[in-house]
Amino acid sequence: MLAMNTVSLSPREAARRRLLDALRREGPMARVEIGQHLGMSPASVSDLTANLLDEGILMAEEADQSSGLIRGRPKTRLFFADSLGSVIGVWTGFNRIELRLVDSAGRNRASRHIERPLRNLEAEELMDVLADTISTFARDCDAADVKAVGLACQGYVDTRDGIVAWSPVLGTRDLPLAAGLSERLGKPVLIENDASAMAFAIAQRSPDLRSGRTACLMIGDGVGLGFLIQGELYRGARFGGSEFGHVRLRRSGPQCRCGGRGCVEAYLADYALHRDAQLIDHRPAPTLLLPGENAMSAVVEQARAGDTALLKLFHEAGEVLGDAVGILIQTLEPDHIVLCGPGTRAMDLLRPSFEAALESQTIPELRALATVHVVESSLDLLTEGVVMQALRELDLELARLKAA
Repeated sequence: MLAMNTVSLSPREAARRRLLDALRREGPMARVEIGQHLGMSPASVSDLTANLLDEGILMAEEADQSSGLIRGRPKTRLFFADSLGSVIGVWTGFNRIELRLVDSAGRNRASRHIERPLRNLEAEELMDVLADTISTFARDCDAADVKAVGLACQGYVDTRDGIVAWSPVLGTRDLPLAAGLSERLGKPVLIENDASAMAFAIAQRSPDLRSGRTACLMIGDGVGLGFLIQGELYRGARFGGSEFGHVRLRRSGPQCRCGGRGCVEAYLADYALHRDAQLIDHRPAPTLLLPGENAMSAVVEQARAGDTALLKLFHEAGEVLGDAVGILIQTLEPDHIVLCGPGTRAMDLLRPSFEAALESQTIPELRALATVHVVESSLDLLTEGVVMQALRELDLELARLKAA
């Protein structure tokens, strides 16, 4: 099992991580460009890159010299060695699996979407199915150099011990998923909550979101929260993230997948909106536990066309979203609130009541401190976030093996 790093990094390890993260985000760079990008001194950059070159993690490439037009020596760009291998990222949703293969530089090499019943499987059968799916994907991609697997899952995930304590899309609790998959695949496995994975991926794409405190509220199949401090994910007592979607707003509210009533996601998640849309005006009872994108898009378009009942439904959902973001602002005091996930497809319908509720329910002085961003995001970000974290952990493992 590839355990998530739970010990504070030394200043040198942190600087090394920042440098490698930057190369994965920006692509090959010269030493002077790395220093400018990260605000590091030339001496620090030279020291770190010398070790990374010596360890075989980075390679050096001479940039082309123009014929007499550029004075001095050409800049030497640094890039990841091809020999480091690749990583597979996996996301498990409701009866579906998303897979992504990336190289050591974080570049996408292949991806795949698979529809497969998962929720009714017992623990051993579930891990057999996931291991077989991952192995088949690697074979089909001719990826003999896979070094690790990163898996993002809905629900409460203990990242330190690799356990899915509870997930609404899996039918078993306290599942030792990382250890079980690692044993079957013969490779290290890291697991992460899917909202945290998406938050990490979004922050990697935006420098502003890697500064201060950022709360990413993901809306889609469910509602999840990823919280970052200076670009690093917050971990709770069991090294999980936050089950903010299951904070109860109204005791007598609608049914939630967790078994309770009135949770945040019972108003905002796709399954909740689709369920309530089907029940409006005595329409047929919903037949889908989790609607697909086509079903949700149809509901959204019908509301945009002026369906009064559906407009009211989205108005109420927007109010709940405003209340939820107000709670985040007043409990966590974030610099940034990011609304992301497939549920933002209906942001034009949610926005008026969302903004009104946020302004009326939040202390003005605290509201003024937080910037709200709406980020259009796809499921690709879930696998992107978890493979970037797996690559980070492999970076640390290579450094420690070299030191030993």
